[in-house]
Amino acid sequence: MWDLLITGGNIVIIPAMLGTALDKRSYIPRLTSGISLVGLTTVIVGLLGAGLVFSPIILILIEALWVFIFLFRHEPPGVETTTVIPEIGVAVHTDETPV
Repeated sequence: MWDLLITGGNIVIIPAMLGTALDKRSYIPRLTSGISLVGLTTVIVGLLGAGLVFSPIILILIEALWVFIFLFRHEPPGVETTTVIPEIGVAVHTDETPV
């Protein structure tokens, strides 16, 4: 019973996390996402230790999203990038500052 309740609550978090993970303009400092990863790992271990099954599985999915955010969403918007356009053999230097 409690496992299903916790699982349902965690499933609600996934759409919000997907929005952050998929939006290239999203920025979460590595310290913040790193602390979140440590906390989630602790909760997963606790839930597994309590004998729950479904909620740790969902939390592992959420933790995978946090790993993606930790790896790829740690730079603030406006970071300059270089894009190569192979069709014409040109490298374009862009600034992704939001308008």
